[in-house]
Amino acid sequence: MRSCTSDATVVLDLPQIYTKPSSKQLLDTLSLLSLEPQSWDKTATQSKPKVRSNGVPQYLTRIVSSPLTWIEDDAEKEKIWDSASLRLSERSGRTGMGAISRSFRIPLSAETTNSSSTMKPVITTSDEQDTNIDVKIHEPALTEDNLGLKTWASSFVFARNWHNLRDRIPLVFGKDKNATILELGAGTGLVGIAAAAVLGAQVLLTDLPEIVPNLERNITSNKETIESRNGSAQAAMLDWTAPEKIIYPEDSEGKRPLVAEAESSKYPLVVAADPIYSKEHPAWLVQTINCHLARGPDARVLIQIPIREAYAEERADLKDRMVKIGLEICHEQTEIGYDDWSDGQGEELSEVECWMGMWKWKDA
Repeated sequence: MRSCTSDATVVLDLPQIYTKPSSKQLLDTLSLLSLEPQSWDKTATQSKPKVRSNGVPQYLTRIVSSPLTWIEDDAEKEKIWDSASLRLSERSGRTGMGAISRSFRIPLSAETTNSSSTMKPVITTSDEQDTNIDVKIHEPALTEDNLGLKTWASSFVFARNWHNLRDRIPLVFGKDKNATILELGAGTGLVGIAAAAVLGAQVLLTDLPEIVPNLERNITSNKETIESRNGSAQAAMLDWTAPEKIIYPEDSEGKRPLVAEAESSKYPLVVAADPIYSKEHPAWLVQTINCHLARGPDARVLIQIPIREAYAEERADLKDRMVKIGLEICHEQTEIGYDDWSDGQGEELSEVECWMGMWKWKDA
């Protein structure tokens, strides 16, 4: 391959179809072109791809459309076409990708510093393994409108700040060691799993029925990490339009536990990350919080929201409704996070400003 002025290879340096490269050459090249899912760490945004993205989709398309007549083994041809198609899907944006798995590094101790109300990103190094945990998250291919199957920037921002929030949760970590955290709209589970591990807490992660199977999978994948930190995590179904019912999945014998009714399921800490993407969500979310949040001076609600211009009215509606049920903000902070909701080229992540509000009962 030709040398170039940067660390990245250009497409013209790759084996070209007209030269009739061997199946091994093509498969090795296609492996080189894979885009590894990023975990949005500060360091991840500074890494460069192995191959410059310019011309790569066209290169892959030529491979997919080629009959590969010089390769005699049909099985090898299929491997090449499948691999090239996969590389193309990785460059089709998050909605065009198949299932992915990635690991998020979550700090266990206070490595951040505060400047006014803005929290700076956590920066970690490879020799700080004892002060961090890695949370493994699987994301199925996005189908229909199931955006809960994707991990969002606000979830990572939330998860990596649990160690800073510890002292602001008096009931859970001051008076009642057996208290359970309730997460609403848990999605892929990063926030709740991180809470269970970082805080050594009991966490109930809830979402819609179609989201819960993957949620259970991610809890299982991180079970060893959670239990090593004296935490526990469980998934259940909770529809905000019927907030009084929490339904637990069937067990290994196909039996489903009884529904937990509202009066028997009050939680001292309720959390949600990126819960608003329709006009109905503020009302549904607030009524669910009102249904399940314990009463008392130590009860808290934590909501992390990305500042998206399109949802300014919904954010204002949420805050108004929280006040109307008797809650008030007792702490807030902002931070810049990163997301991969992009064109799929794998070079840059999108910056997302995230706001967190902590709420308590005003008259408790």
